[in-house]
Amino acid sequence: MKVLITGGAGFIGVNLIELLLERTDWNIHVLDNFTTSDDGMLERVIGDSKQVRVFKGDIREREDIVAAMEGCTYVVSLAAQAGVLPSVEDPIYDMELNVKGVINILISAVELGVKKVVHASSNALLGEAELPLSETTLPQPLAPYGASKLAGEGYLSAWAASYGLNTVALRFSSVYGPKSINKGSAIAKFIKQIMDGDQVEIWGDGSQTRDLVYVRDIANAIYLSLVTDLPNKYEMIHIGTGTEITIEEVFDTIYQKFLDMGYEPKPALHTDWKPGEIRQNWSSIEKAKKVLGFDPENTFEENIEETIKWFIENYGEKK
Repeated sequence: MKVLITGGAGFIGVNLIELLLERTDWNIHVLDNFTTSDDGMLERVIGDSKQVRVFKGDIREREDIVAAMEGCTYVVSLAAQAGVLPSVEDPIYDMELNVKGVINILISAVELGVKKVVHASSNALLGEAELPLSETTLPQPLAPYGASKLAGEGYLSAWAASYGLNTVALRFSSVYGPKSINKGSAIAKFIKQIMDGDQVEIWGDGSQTRDLVYVRDIANAIYLSLVTDLPNKYEMIHIGTGTEITIEEVFDTIYQKFLDMGYEPKPALHTDWKPGEIRQNWSSIEKAKKVLGFDPENTFEENIEETIKWFIENYGEKK
């Protein structure tokens, strides 16, 4: 069995590869352009495994996809422009990766006889909506990033209906965890700022909430989506924890963990609110539990401690 992981050198990709190497004897193809990812991280995860083959290429180029996808049974589509603010600054680039790139993957998958495509989407495409967010919530994107992710889901649905391709869109909540050193998420930034001796910046008053899901749980959800026979040709499923936490609470937890480890972190600095950001966000995961048997492991406190320990071991010296 072979699986292609586009964006496989990124944060979620390397954690997924790690899990697949533990659980399966599958051959893994990785396609990445390495513009925002770390080939050193990928090399450390692969080690001396003969199961992984790496292709350097771009999902905007069909020939790159075809070369990496040849002989694969499954595809995991992770390559993307993954930030809200960058999408506001350059919506064309956001569209090229998150829409054109997805179409290229789907066309290639049909041509090469792929069995299933599992695609990384986001609950950010729902905007400010009644909570909890679910599969029946009406999408109202607040930024180009959400709009492009919504378009990607539309194409997955269309390819299932028009070409019979099995497709799954996983709407991730906010993902954190080890190996996120190149990720621009709040948690990764908070940890790096504290380790650098800098003051953490929190947009607004910190009352905004997120559904923070550990990357190991995300990797497990992807694995379950690959191996589970699902009811429909196209499925869209929310993946999170089913709970919310304020950004202020996130900072306070990280701050205390660093104090316990002998650091001297500075108090947070509250700055202006950023356009396109969502104020309150958490997802129902009832469908994920029902159709995938998905259930997040451990608590936020346990997972954030493991994340901080990974950063300390891999990022830098105590400040």
